[in-house]
Amino acid sequence: MGSISLDHSTAISGELGRRAAMVPVSIRVAGPKGKPSSYKLEIVDDRFLSPFLLQMTVFSAIDATERTVGAGSFLVTGRIEFRDGSAPVKLDNMFSGDASAAMQVAQSASIPLAYVLQGGFATLRIKQVDLDIESFDEKKQLQIDHVFAGRREARAGESIELTVGLAGENGAVVTRKVVYPAPVGLAAGPLYFTVSDAGTANLTDFKQTLGAAPRSAGQLVSNANQLKVNTKVYVRVWRPDPAYQVHGQDYPAPPPSLAMILARAQSGYGGLSQTFNSKLAELEIDGIGSVVTGSKTIQVDIKE
Repeated sequence: MGSISLDHSTAISGELGRRAAMVPVSIRVAGPKGKPSSYKLEIVDDRFLSPFLLQMTVFSAIDATERTVGAGSFLVTGRIEFRDGSAPVKLDNMFSGDASAAMQVAQSASIPLAYVLQGGFATLRIKQVDLDIESFDEKKQLQIDHVFAGRREARAGESIELTVGLAGENGAVVTRKVVYPAPVGLAAGPLYFTVSDAGTANLTDFKQTLGAAPRSAGQLVSNANQLKVNTKVYVRVWRPDPAYQVHGQDYPAPPPSLAMILARAQSGYGGLSQTFNSKLAELEIDGIGSVVTGSKTIQVDIKE
């Protein structure tokens, strides 16, 4: 019949014959048993309401056919596309728990959308939302239990092998290995390896980005897409040397001349921050198939 433009506590107003701007949403839910369910609907195109409506939609789609209480896990993948041709926001995460996993899935779609829509760029209008959700009747979650290196001392140019142990329910243990080739010319001294989940890695890499205003719509979407997937293990190779971040981009161990310029600009440039955690490399351990939690750090000495 029309669309409502104002909604107050005592009255509403709108316009007959006017069609509200809507966004098509497609959701597919596949459970461990039974036929997959497919939902196609529309939600209103609004920078404030769309994330809330998407959260309600995703939770309702899961609640219609899957268990929302009890041990379970959900894998959600998908994309949020925009009308102006900007790169889509990609979703790829798993959530596990005894009672709140379905709500975490719903929020995993709505929070990135809210971040992008409320980022201050009117050109970012939603074109469509497409989601695939797979549920499991088990708590697929592993914790980083132990990490050790094949050698406590190494020389520049040698390979350092790390063994990562992941512990799960019912005594389950998963072991993965990763090799870091120490570059030729690496200075002598302690070298640190922080093995962590996605949340810890995101906090380390993007804590400065959260307080800086993005300069473009592309940078805003890029920030959302750079967040790490929680079904992987991340190995950060670092040293306690000065490092700088400018609008989310790392500048580890800059030359002395550049470091002097960045240090002077630190107090007057809001997009710049300095840390003593210079990242030399980052390795990923894929194929875990479960939510990874925890963080551990070990040290290897580089000898001359």
